[in-house]
Amino acid sequence: DGTQPLVAAAASLFVCAALATRSEAPASAESVRYAADVPYAEAAYDPSAADAFFRARPLAVARRFAQLCWLSGGFLLSLVLDKALGREASVASVRSQQLLDVVVRLGPTFIKVGQALSIRTDLLPPLYAAGLTQLQDAVPPFSAAQGRAVIEQELSCELADVFAEISADPVAAASIGQVYKATLRETGEEVAVKVQRPRVLYDVALDLFMLRSLAPWYQRANDVNTDLVALVDAWGAGFVNELDYRKEAAATSAFTAAMVK
Repeated sequence: DGTQPLVAAAASLFVCAALATRSEAPASAESVRYAADVPYAEAAYDPSAADAFFRARPLAVARRFAQLCWLSGGFLLSLVLDKALGREASVASVRSQQLLDVVVRLGPTFIKVGQALSIRTDLLPPLYAAGLTQLQDAVPPFSAAQGRAVIEQELSCELADVFAEISADPVAAASIGQVYKATLRETGEEVAVKVQRPRVLYDVALDLFMLRSLAPWYQRANDVNTDLVALVDAWGAGFVNELDYRKEAAATSAFTAAMVK
């Protein structure tokens, strides 16, 4: 049926997200320590390490699960009521916008999932998928104070020591980071400063662990033929690779050098 039940669609999103929520942390040095207390490094996805790491931290897992239920529970309940009352078609536009809002609140991993599902009308009703295409255009930035705290911590100095100017607000934002426009104090060169969202590696690792844990249950309950654990691992490895900005910078520099030749 081309009009796949909305409840089934919501359940798919629920499982794919696997608790992508995260708490907003204050803009302090402690809140942006990316490499501290994580199961693996950027570009080094390791589900076995994540399994051992998070099973030793059940309270963190339970807290993330509670966050997801709190943020998405009302929306999922609305879908159940819509189906029971036979009003799915009449409220589809409203629910599409609500879904977009929920996805954004759930954080980087869920935003990434939403971006992937926005072109999969075979998995989501077309109107819902169309609503999620807005995630392709713009993602709300995190606070400027957090962004500046990240830059200063990573450079181990004040912004004014390195930059003659830096934009007060980001000029672009994506699911895992945002970009500032700046001018280097020493050379006057204009540069782009790309900053990851605070604690993004920890949050993504936890999300992927929970998704991987829920995948077998979801597969059995819905008689899915696809190996969902393998799918999570393939998708997770690609996502974690995107968190390594050093590799991205090296690839960009190599591309620029090649174009100059």
